[in-house]
Amino acid sequence: MNINIFLVCYNESVLLPHTITHYKKYLPSCKITIYDNQSTDNSVDIAKSLGCDVIEWNTQNITNELMLSELKNNCWKHIKDGWIIMADMDEFLCITEENLLKEFNNGTTILQITGIDMIGESQRLQLTDINLQNIKKYVDNPYENKFLCFLREKINEMNYDIGSHTIEPIGQIVYSQDTYINKHMNYLGLIYYSNKMILRYDRSHEMRKKGHDTHYTNSIVDIKIKYMDQLKNCKILG
Repeated sequence: MNINIFLVCYNESVLLPHTITHYKKYLPSCKITIYDNQSTDNSVDIAKSLGCDVIEWNTQNITNELMLSELKNNCWKHIKDGWIIMADMDEFLCITEENLLKEFNNGTTILQITGIDMIGESQRLQLTDINLQNIKKYVDNPYENKFLCFLREKINEMNYDIGSHTIEPIGQIVYSQDTYINKHMNYLGLIYYSNKMILRYDRSHEMRKKGHDTHYTNSIVDIKIKYMDQLKNCKILG
């Protein structure tokens, strides 16, 4: 059973090792390809050291959701068969090889997925004081109910929209009866979350002019309020 994972990356040196650890733990036979958007940190070196293939792409140091959608809709098309996982670096799909084999035998071609935001309490930018694999606090996030995983030989097009929140797939469409969890590793600590939001705000000015990426902000006050609200209202993953 082939499993190909495609992850998009820009300056993800902190999160990248944790993401690769997650997928290699639960999908040990997977092949991981990183699409790196001209990172200026050591993301590429880390990815290669962890056995990932790295392919560069370039949006001229700004966020370009149209180019990202095009990438996600096409980067996997050279694969002929097997399961495809198309995700952002902060999306941990909770799936095992046993799950994928069962879904294959059931005739499933696209997994149903429910998204949750994981809440960490790290006090460090580098997250060295917490174990991301053991975080239990979360809040529901319907925007992360993404269709991250599909069977290549049955699916010709996914047609992800901007943000990859909806699809218009073409092929033999059979959704899984079981629903799998997508852990969105976003609120991992106030310092980490603040840095992430501000950097993404700085790179998304062109998208905001077009009405996209409006959830990003550089207001420290607003960022702190959002993080503390999530921490206050979180549930515990069983």
